[in-house]
Amino acid sequence: MPSRRNSNQPPKTMTWAKAVPVLVVCLIFDALRFMFEQFWLFAPLFIGVGTSALVGGGTAGHVAGTVVGGAAGIFGAGAIEVLGIVMAMAVGFLGWMTVGLMLVITDARIFKENAGNALWMLFSLGVSEVPLVGTVPVLTATTWKMYHAQIKKERKALKQYEKEQAAVREQEREIQARQVMQVMQMRAAEEEQAANDEDYGGEEIPADTREAA
Repeated sequence: MPSRRNSNQPPKTMTWAKAVPVLVVCLIFDALRFMFEQFWLFAPLFIGVGTSALVGGGTAGHVAGTVVGGAAGIFGAGAIEVLGIVMAMAVGFLGWMTVGLMLVITDARIFKENAGNALWMLFSLGVSEVPLVGTVPVLTATTWKMYHAQIKKERKALKQYEKEQAAVREQEREIQARQVMQVMQMRAAEEEQAANDEDYGGEEIPADTREAA
């Protein structure tokens, strides 16, 4: 009897180990977006550090970096803030596109088995593009939520599959045991018939004798 489990492959299952690379990319884009959302704070620091490095470090470098960074923060605050918002929106959009493409390539089931995930990603993209809201790691949170739901669903399906396959194996063992028993009974009957034939010297056993036996 052919085994059913040979023609029935186990369902594909997503794991957190497979999801980690995508989540790391999400964290990187969320961190970059946070930095640009707070660019009014980070830009003067970057300018100051850059100036200090150009001057050559030391006391003069630190003084120059502090002065230039402070001046940039005071006089260029408006331009820096606008630039930060624009860059945050650009980085956020690029992050969603990158992660979406990675999901399609590495785990298309996350959309095929739950069409709502695509709508959820678009909604979250719209929310994350709102200024200041982007400081929240929406990309990471949304992707983690989708993975969590998928992994939970596919683990449940795998357990159901394993339960069904265990039942199939048990049924196969019972069938094989009955087949072995039937073969043993047939062999016992053949041996008994051969013994009876030998007792009668190869002569045909009378019908009444066989019935009596």
